[in-house]
Amino acid sequence: MVTLSSAENVLKDVYLGVIADQINTKTNPLFSRIRRSSRNIVGKEVRVVAPIGINGGIMAGSETCDLPEGVDTPYISFVAPLKNLYGRFEISDKAIRCSSTDVNSFVNLLQDGMDSLLKASIFNLSRMIYGDGSGLLAKITVASDKVTVDNVEAVAPGMYVDFYSSGVLKASNVFVKNVDKITKEIKLNKTATELSLATGYEIYLHNSKDSDIIGLKGIVNNASLYGVNKTDYPIMNAKTYDGTNEAFDEDYVQKIIDDLEMNGTDVNFINCSYELKRLYQKYLTLYKKNIEYTTLEEGMKVLTHFGTPIVPTSQIGAGECYFLNTNDFAFYELGDWKWLEDESGRVLKQHPTKPAYSATLVKYTELVCNKPNGVALATKVPTSIPTASEN
Repeated sequence: MVTLSSAENVLKDVYLGVIADQINTKTNPLFSRIRRSSRNIVGKEVRVVAPIGINGGIMAGSETCDLPEGVDTPYISFVAPLKNLYGRFEISDKAIRCSSTDVNSFVNLLQDGMDSLLKASIFNLSRMIYGDGSGLLAKITVASDKVTVDNVEAVAPGMYVDFYSSGVLKASNVFVKNVDKITKEIKLNKTATELSLATGYEIYLHNSKDSDIIGLKGIVNNASLYGVNKTDYPIMNAKTYDGTNEAFDEDYVQKIIDDLEMNGTDVNFINCSYELKRLYQKYLTLYKKNIEYTTLEEGMKVLTHFGTPIVPTSQIGAGECYFLNTNDFAFYELGDWKWLEDESGRVLKQHPTKPAYSATLVKYTELVCNKPNGVALATKVPTSIPTASEN
């Protein structure tokens, strides 16, 4: 007979390891490539020192001159709070009772819940790794009570979201019923009029504003990073390229790679939109070049630029592309994913106001890039090949 105690044992002993492994390896190719570390955790913070130059104790002198001073390599201290990531699984008391005498039925019930939790966790982590840490999902436009968003890839049906205007909360815990990928219209559990929504309002995951991990957009755009003001340390600035009048071909990609290599970064990962990936492939076909592929660790087959993978993702804007060395990044974490336990070690807890039990998956982590100036972002790159009249 299935009991709450046996259900908890299944969650701890069977599902925890599986779901943690799936999140860590299947979120997206970039997430999978970044190493994880439990070092440099001090209290609730990550504290990392990053070199900002080379050892100064080097010289060429005469045989009788003073030897060089033993100058240490200069460092910057990075300090960042660990972010709290949660995922909640819920099962009704009625469902437990209905399947209490049928083990297979109960296993299927748990499996459905785990699959849903895994899907939601992967979606949100994929979004965060390309964000700026603010948790901003999208900005809305309201016309005739119709709500559309400027970033449809960051919003999904089933989400509970908050709406803000200039940092002020305007509507809280609003349910997203549907998202139209083509028209970018979202359906909510209430109308725009009922919620008093207006054009320009910002959408955040419920209770998550300013609580995301710092992703690539934050590394490039944030004025302050890991407690360091970028104006005080120019080495903290990522490189940016305006691709307005460029062609996303072998030459353009190589120019950015060469620029980073001259700055001491060996690019091993090119991350772009699907539009730019297709465009690069078109250029190779147009000029009858060999199209080379590689298979990433998680099985995804991608194009390469002379061996460097060109990996597309829906979380990057149409005309944008990142160039980076994944070895410069690390997820610093206070252990892997765990179920949140109470004092007695229980993970399934009864909801205080309804007949249901829930379990919460938790992880405390932050993404840190120890060489921000080794990251490059190309923007405004045309996503089509110019016609003869445009050349």
